[in-house]
Amino acid sequence: MSAEESPYIFRASQAELVAESDTLKVKEAHMPDGMIVRYQERSPGDAEDGDWCETGHSAYILSGRLRYEFPDHEVEIGPGDIVHIPAGHAHRHRPHVLGDDPVKYFITEFS
Repeated sequence: MSAEESPYIFRASQAELVAESDTLKVKEAHMPDGMIVRYQERSPGDAEDGDWCETGHSAYILSGRLRYEFPDHEVEIGPGDIVHIPAGHAHRHRPHVLGDDPVKYFITEFS
């Protein structure tokens, strides 16, 4: 099997960066074991009253800063930080871009 046929490789460099909204662009890979890996670019201007996310994520921040809002607290993360948020209503969250620069980061989800 060649590298081009391997189910273990996603050529993100060749994938299109898709605009999911005015402030979010995504490259997404669905891996054979059910894991989803996303490269995301989130721009300033995300709605402060956006929907709560209840999906579990692990995120690695490449550049920029995010504030994750939870029902009972907030955290700020930046380049080199990793955040792991379990799935479920008890862990619902909303990300917000801090500053004027887009945030570039990877997210993994497991099904």
